[in-house]
Amino acid sequence: MLSTKHGKLIFFIIFLFILFLLPTPRLKLLDGVTGLPVEGYKIKIPPVAYILEPFVGTSQYFWRSTNFRFQTLSWLAWIVIFYLLFNLKRRVNLLKELRGLFKVIISFTLICLFITLAPLPKYSLQPESSEEILVDLHSHTTYSHEGIATPEENIRWHLAHGFDVWAITDHPRTLEGARRAKEIAKEKYPQAVIITGQEVKCYTGKQGENFLLLGIDEVVDERKYGREIAKVTHLVHEKYKGAVIVPHWWRKKFHTLEKLANSGVDGFEIYTARVLGPEESIREAIKNVCQKNNLIMIGSSNWHGWGSASHIWTSVHIENWSNLNNKEREEAIVTALRNRKTNLFKVILYDRIEPQNRLRYLFEPFVGMFYYFSSLNSPQLLSWIIWSIIFYFLLYLIRIRPIFLNLAVIGIALLLFSKGVIFLNLWVRYLEYNETLFVLGNILLFSGALLLIMAILPLVHKKLQVTSNK
Repeated sequence: MLSTKHGKLIFFIIFLFILFLLPTPRLKLLDGVTGLPVEGYKIKIPPVAYILEPFVGTSQYFWRSTNFRFQTLSWLAWIVIFYLLFNLKRRVNLLKELRGLFKVIISFTLICLFITLAPLPKYSLQPESSEEILVDLHSHTTYSHEGIATPEENIRWHLAHGFDVWAITDHPRTLEGARRAKEIAKEKYPQAVIITGQEVKCYTGKQGENFLLLGIDEVVDERKYGREIAKVTHLVHEKYKGAVIVPHWWRKKFHTLEKLANSGVDGFEIYTARVLGPEESIREAIKNVCQKNNLIMIGSSNWHGWGSASHIWTSVHIENWSNLNNKEREEAIVTALRNRKTNLFKVILYDRIEPQNRLRYLFEPFVGMFYYFSSLNSPQLLSWIIWSIIFYFLLYLIRIRPIFLNLAVIGIALLLFSKGVIFLNLWVRYLEYNETLFVLGNILLFSGALLLIMAILPLVHKKLQVTSNK
């Protein structure tokens, strides 16, 4: 009786157990340069993250990808394929099939919004030594044109991940995010050490590369220097005693690594948490250039407010750290960068070794879920089993009382509405700097309105039917 009535649930739980027992790589702390396990650090996972593993883990899975867009498109394509195959077998009429497909796409879009915007629990890294300092040298606020995190949200996010020092590198041509964050930190978060930075774009002809200017105290207008990186680098070094890092070179690759290395930059990003980073061959090329030219290698978040968690830290060894004030701490990090003290820097990943290439994305739902589920630990597996049972009986409840689905959709619609209003209010405050808040706010309002219509129309239709029958 149990096996026939709840067969799908039992099958899924058995499937989880089988994957759990397979000898696949578990998440561990790795050296981002060598790929080997790293000692002297431990990851701290809050208990609530275990409780919410299906939500936290799913979000982490997507944000660990080397290409979030390819990954989500692969998932959407396979969901559509399976939906169409299933309904062709059932010989559902075309109009009903299209309506159902539309609902599937809407549901997938909501999951993507959840992954992108939900404030989920954070993993933090803890060094065993008080002289190993965790830094993030690339992050943004609402003062960037595509940032959706306020300066205070930027502070809270970094502290939650265990960062001791981080740079706010808004673009284009503003330091207001860093200045405002420093004011807030002085009042409410005295332990926060924030480096003032700026992300600029320098061109040769129509081809441009991004650069992080760290440790500056006034806006650098790269246009005054013909957008030539050698001139901008010289200015940052000589006038501000700052440092220059090349972020996410692999996105555009307009200039060769050798040309950039010879332009006076102090280092390169080899990982960024927005997407895990480049493919292995490109990352190896960056490493080789850095090692050949004694340049710093860092991993950073490039956090704009999208996504809730980071799994990349840069550790810097700074002696006598506890005796330094915040200004001295900021200067110590920038000086180590400018002087290219490569032996002091270490990139730490909380990850597992698995294939990351474009061929994988053709079969991403199968490959990705295999690695994700097979790497779960015991508490995470238990969380999945409990939530699977909860969702199973919620679906059963919805099947016998469809009104609960309508009420749930109305609740989600109101949540999207409220989030949209919040973003539009933020846009009014930052409209001089930010374009994305307006677009995102309106998308959320439209999505909320669409869901509300989808939820209310069936209720109205049913009410009219009851009235007409009377």
